[in-house]
Amino acid sequence: MAQQTVNYKCPSCGGPLHFDSASGKLRCEYCLSSYSPDEIARMYGDQSEPGAGKQKVEFDAEQEADVLRRKEDEIRVGGKWDSSTIPADWGEDSANMVVYSCPSCGGEILADRSTAATSCPYCSNPTIIPAQLSGDRRPQYIIPFKLDQNAAMEAYKKHCKGKILLPKTFAQQSTVEKLRGIYVPFWLFDSHVSGDYSFLGEIKTSNREGDYIVTRTRQFSIRRSLELGFEMIPADASRNMPDDLMDSLEPFDYSQMQTFSTSYLPGYLADRSDVSIEESAERAKNRAVASAQNIAFMDARKGPYTSVLPFGSQVAFEKGQVHYALLPVYILKVAWNGNNYLYAMNGETGKFVGDLPVDKGRFFALFGGSAGALFILFYLIVQLILGWL
Repeated sequence: MAQQTVNYKCPSCGGPLHFDSASGKLRCEYCLSSYSPDEIARMYGDQSEPGAGKQKVEFDAEQEADVLRRKEDEIRVGGKWDSSTIPADWGEDSANMVVYSCPSCGGEILADRSTAATSCPYCSNPTIIPAQLSGDRRPQYIIPFKLDQNAAMEAYKKHCKGKILLPKTFAQQSTVEKLRGIYVPFWLFDSHVSGDYSFLGEIKTSNREGDYIVTRTRQFSIRRSLELGFEMIPADASRNMPDDLMDSLEPFDYSQMQTFSTSYLPGYLADRSDVSIEESAERAKNRAVASAQNIAFMDARKGPYTSVLPFGSQVAFEKGQVHYALLPVYILKVAWNGNNYLYAMNGETGKFVGDLPVDKGRFFALFGGSAGALFILFYLIVQLILGWL
């Protein structure tokens, strides 16, 4: 007999749900939502709720007829991205700029002619080829560096300090091969989101009646509507920069943003944009739509409900203005034990991010004897220690 496989998807984002033994709930690794098995079982039509002992489940007969019918999410995208305010080229400034191209990794960086760029900041290749700048759009805005390289080194040391699972030899034998201040190109997107959201709210009460524990569930159809405007949602425009690393550096203080001038560039490099507006726009759209749904969801949870589940939405996403800016980032490349580790610091706020190695021997010595359920919990604790959740 063939086995039947059941895969549950997250009601919020559609990602796969996995059972988290530490919390006893089904968890989505994409949007971090979590649901009890009872909630998911009812949503997917499985009325055999888990539980010990004899149990009766009663539903309010006065619930709306459409409450238990899951609605499909719908996103309508309208308009077009307006990039008309971004200068088409660098104009006279291009005569003072040069492009350095790395033949090893393909990375391209911009700098003024006075900058001595002797190696690639991405792969450390010492051979880079200068060429004349041509064909690039000129940035509209720039946030100048406020912190120097010394601040970046201090932030790196602080990032490593006190990590009990960090290998002891990492601090002693690791080498900072590269520390460079780089202006990273970002597309900044304006947009508008309007949406109608449906949720399933439940109020559960339980009491003992003879030999049974009777659970009575009242269900409610909750609806929320909202309109939100978003300004300058950032998405980095460089393939050389890991998206998750750049996202983790947010927020930047836009109040410090200046009209772009090449006078801010001496002493620093500028990454060359190689991701188009349309490629980056999908990330911005997803962030805006997810933010709007989360606001509606949090508002729906303010009621007297025991639980609230997303149950469908109709969303209109309108494209708006696109801006082009260079934002300050320090990149640190650290070599240790034959591996390279990449770290980044927000050159304006000092926020420092990056993954640290874990001493597996110490990890299993501390947690190897624990039960499987606790292993997942300890793993999450490790991630928190390393600053990545």
